[in-house]
Amino acid sequence: MSSDLYFLLLGVVIIIVALIINYRTKKRRMTYLRDFDSSFGSTTVVSQHQAVDIQSLLERGFKERALQNWHNFKSQLGNMPEVKLVLITIVLLAISILFNRNFLRESQFLVTPIILILGYFFLFRWLQNREKQNFESQFPDALNMMTSAVSSGDSIMHAIMYVGNQLEGDVGNEFRIMGQRLQLGEDPDDVFRKSCHRYPYPSFYFFVITLRANISRGGQLKDIIQRLNRTMFNARAMDKKKFALTSEARSSAKIVAAIPFFFLFMLQFLSPENYEYVMFNEDGKVILYYVLASEFIGISIVWGLMRGVS
Repeated sequence: MSSDLYFLLLGVVIIIVALIINYRTKKRRMTYLRDFDSSFGSTTVVSQHQAVDIQSLLERGFKERALQNWHNFKSQLGNMPEVKLVLITIVLLAISILFNRNFLRESQFLVTPIILILGYFFLFRWLQNREKQNFESQFPDALNMMTSAVSSGDSIMHAIMYVGNQLEGDVGNEFRIMGQRLQLGEDPDDVFRKSCHRYPYPSFYFFVITLRANISRGGQLKDIIQRLNRTMFNARAMDKKKFALTSEARSSAKIVAAIPFFFLFMLQFLSPENYEYVMFNEDGKVILYYVLASEFIGISIVWGLMRGVS
């Protein structure tokens, strides 16, 4: 019973820390907009006279954020998301049963929920990272096409529709949806707000802010989009340079973190009696819990140091 409690507490701590890290990452991503909003003086200007109402892009309730994340999650899964979710759940259930039967031998009602939650969390994070990479690769093309359309004399609505019709991929599909909504007479603020919820990335926020300011006050949209595209190019170059400089440290951390688990896996075949003692004996489990806790603390410290570089 005590081992079940220790295992449950360890799983709960891992899940809580993962959720906190995810929340802090999203919060940090929005900090620049809040700082810009305060320096922009939106709190001292009557909302009717503002060119850009940045708060409308940020303020969402918990229910709205949850529904939007669920909608984005299904969109990231692609076609037939419900079927894929059922298959993923079946695979995770099978993994939890096999993993518990061969390695843990704890209560299945305790192991299964933890593996399901962790599996869905890492799947969600992987889909988010994949979508962000696709967005960063397609969005510069959208900006170039929109600059060309604006230079030829098209309005903002027709330029957005042109990008949506010409550009393939998810970004082109989002521009096509934006153009259709604007063509039907939907309020531009609502159209841009929905798109920002779909792509909550800094470059897209600045792009939407530029469009809303241009619609409200006018300006040289072509020059602004070109500068935004150039800024994005410089930011991507800096990220690649940072990634290259830290690749050796990240690889070393991953190898060092994987060594204890690899050794424990090999111990099952090289020395089954020692493996049985560490995994299933009450005295040996103290060693196991110490290894897991130290690994988790070490990985957290390394991850925090790597995040500090970004």
